[in-house]
Amino acid sequence: MGEAAAPPASAPVRQRRGWLAGIAGALTLGALGAGMAGWLAWHTAPDLPDNQTVLEIAQPLVPGATLTVDRRHEPPFGYDPPYDGQRARFYGSDDYYGGYVSVRVEPSPQDLTGAVRTARRALAADGWTVHTREPHLPGMDEGVAAVKGDLVLQVYPGDGNLLTLEVDRRQPWPVGPLVALGGLAGLALGWVGMRRLVARAPLAAGFAGAGILVLAPCTLITVPIVAVMYLAPDTETVASWDIYTAMIFRPLGNIGFALLIVAAVVACFERRRTTTTVS
Repeated sequence: MGEAAAPPASAPVRQRRGWLAGIAGALTLGALGAGMAGWLAWHTAPDLPDNQTVLEIAQPLVPGATLTVDRRHEPPFGYDPPYDGQRARFYGSDDYYGGYVSVRVEPSPQDLTGAVRTARRALAADGWTVHTREPHLPGMDEGVAAVKGDLVLQVYPGDGNLLTLEVDRRQPWPVGPLVALGGLAGLALGWVGMRRLVARAPLAAGFAGAGILVLAPCTLITVPIVAVMYLAPDTETVASWDIYTAMIFRPLGNIGFALLIVAAVVACFERRRTTTTVS
């Protein structure tokens, strides 16, 4: 005589399982939604000014110095240096920026504190909104960060006791609203989707659960990152999807996202099979 089939789970157990799955799905897709919406919103950012315009902006800040453009990072958030991008797509990297133009100052002023004060006065006189920049490294003096239009300009004592001057992108205005909408859409989709998978597509629910588990570190860290994004001053740029690009976390993001895609495909097959059986 064969063994008796396991009795179906009671209604309270099924309800509890559905609630837990819905919460996990909502948090995971909420974080992914906020990240993807932020990535899309950053692609509305305008191009960085050309080299000549950057030098015209920067020259009044350091009168008497010779300025040349040292480095440009064009993408609206991308790995830097760009030749690491192929490896970074699989393994991640901590060097991920929103676009900047770095200016070399020659000769670098000997009195860096005085040079920063001169830059502050020149920026204020030219209509920039000026803020104090925290020291680049412990023991160094404060710098200045200023905002005007779509740009952020920073002047501060940098490595090697040299004056650092950068022109950065400012966070585009659509980022805040779109990150909120993406997060809310992800919460709703994750809540409804996971509850339905648990109830109707157990194999797909297994793949989705594995993806949620793999993505859990990224999900948990995305919440404070998004909070910092909304609270940060307008001189700073924070990518809502930053943790999914970081070293160690990028492989987790890739694997987890792939598992969620597999879950969606399997759910379609399971639904088709169920429909065919009923017919």
